[in-house]
Amino acid sequence: MLYRFLARRTNSTFNQVVLKRLFMSRTNRPPLSLSRMIRKMKLPGREGKTAVVVGTITDDVRIQEVPKLKVCALRVSSRARSRILKAGGKILTFDQLALDSPKGCGTVLLSGEPYVRSKGRKFERARGRRASRGYKN
Repeated sequence: MLYRFLARRTNSTFNQVVLKRLFMSRTNRPPLSLSRMIRKMKLPGREGKTAVVVGTITDDVRIQEVPKLKVCALRVSSRARSRILKAGGKILTFDQLALDSPKGCGTVLLSGEPYVRSKGRKFERARGRRASRGYKN
């Protein structure tokens, strides 16, 4: 595996993080929507950089116009692929990214919303000694 070699031979944390994410299960590689990726890439200092997603990029119908993006992902849904390419963007595989930037220079590592349980009232942790309610514990 290419990234196992790169993680071992280069001293960049980018390759180690990518390698770790490549070995994750599908549940731990949640999809990233096109709208979220556009929002994250619009932040200052990220112009002209490559968005790297270890997972799937999915289309978002709520976005009317897609800016020109350079993207690297494991999978890109067909609608998202056509919209990125139509906007003049570029889609890379991880092998192409390794040749393009072996140490991860000029890249932004993004990930989708993780599948975690709600942290609401019902799921809170057991309390220690509670505040006074007219009795002592």
